[in-house]
Amino acid sequence: MTTRATRWFAALTLMLTACGGDRGGDGPKITLRYHPPAGAEYRYTLEQRHAMTMESGPMSGMGKQEMVMRMHFTQAVAGPAEGGTAVRITFDSVGMEAPGVPPEVMARELNRMRGLRATVLFDERAQVIRTDFAPSPGVPPEMTAQMAAGLKAMAYAFPVQPVGPGDSWTIETELPIGQLPGVKSGAGSSTTKLTVRSVDVTGADTTLVLDVTTTFPEAPFELDLGGQRATLRLAGTLTGDQHFSLTRGAVVSSTIKGTARMRVSGGAMGAQTMEMNSDTETTLRLREGP
Repeated sequence: MTTRATRWFAALTLMLTACGGDRGGDGPKITLRYHPPAGAEYRYTLEQRHAMTMESGPMSGMGKQEMVMRMHFTQAVAGPAEGGTAVRITFDSVGMEAPGVPPEVMARELNRMRGLRATVLFDERAQVIRTDFAPSPGVPPEMTAQMAAGLKAMAYAFPVQPVGPGDSWTIETELPIGQLPGVKSGAGSSTTKLTVRSVDVTGADTTLVLDVTTTFPEAPFELDLGGQRATLRLAGTLTGDQHFSLTRGAVVSSTIKGTARMRVSGGAMGAQTMEMNSDTETTLRLREGP
């Protein structure tokens, strides 16, 4: 797999993993709002394991392609800002293992992201209002655009109404596919259903445990592959859970996994189609201490 293809699939996988409700139980309900304490700093480890299998098409004989990405980043709560809460994100390090790409080449590509900083403005429902990246030499604008879209897609907005165990709500998140090279039309929105499994109180901390299910839109979108137009269809489901500390205004842990099925047709392949299965598991952990 070429460096360009690896970066494309890595960006696609990160973005996919990333995005009114049904009323459930009759117990006490709480209103979920995003108000992290100003000055708080949270350090995270993100790990993504990705295995792609070419089921049909010109690359069907290449076997399973496995890739691992690890990212360390820091969130620092700057405090109230116009329209919401400002959070500064610093990408401390990024590492990736990908087939066909020498480690030194991958390291050279990813080192450009070390120290990259962004300021994200959230409203009180934890919706991303805007993302501003600080200028960083060597980091192309398309890369920061991909990352900004990915950050927005991974934010789970709180519902308007109070909720309790058994209650659920859905959010629509525009897939940031349009930020990827060669994409000519948007793919619509993914649908994520969030269900309150429990509200746990330990000492002074209250933690919300959510079950998460995301499905992809069925509508196809267009690609430009080497100057020729092709069509990509997505299908599949991602499921998992998220533990969110309401007291700290921070994700404590999250695990999301599932399979995305992709079908590319047209372009240079003519009447052929290329079908791919992408098995992904993404874990996010809050690191306590340095």
